[in-house]
Amino acid sequence: MENLNQDKILNVAEKRMIKFGYRKVTMDEISGDLRMSKNTIYKEFKSKIEIAESLLNRLKNKINTYQLEVEKNCDDPLEILSKNTFYLQKELAPWFEHFLKDIQFELPQLWQNFVNYRTEKILEIENLIKKGIKKKEFRKVNPTLAARAYLGAINSIISPEVLEQEGVSFKSALESVMDIWSKGILYRDN
Repeated sequence: MENLNQDKILNVAEKRMIKFGYRKVTMDEISGDLRMSKNTIYKEFKSKIEIAESLLNRLKNKINTYQLEVEKNCDDPLEILSKNTFYLQKELAPWFEHFLKDIQFELPQLWQNFVNYRTEKILEIENLIKKGIKKKEFRKVNPTLAARAYLGAINSIISPEVLEQEGVSFKSALESVMDIWSKGILYRDN
């Protein structure tokens, strides 16, 4: 649990790092925004790296809390999948343009931590697919392959370099992956 000073520091650091990225934000800027000495910040966080780690942990906790609440209050696998996907889209989109792009190169271990978390969350889809098949809401497919196909699409498409290269936003890329994954690419007359 964060204390009040840690929470204030993380709130300011989050705003700056989302807007400018990890690399361009300095401890001087954070302390200036807070009207707090750098020594006070260093009593709470040993380094800017520790602040970045704490920001990512806080984001993961927020996502986990939301997903647990959705699963507690909803029984429909497609609704859970949709709500979780759109929540992830809303929460992660601001982080991609600068912060996550920077940590991929500046803090590769933290980037790998994020990739592992993203993989863990996406693989939870396998259980939702199994529920959907059992309820006859989804076609009978191999849940492991379906979840891994989704994960593969996410890993291949939703990375800072691909988004920049294709000129698409995180939100747009995630919507496209979800659409292609859930509906396929074939046009069907109904």
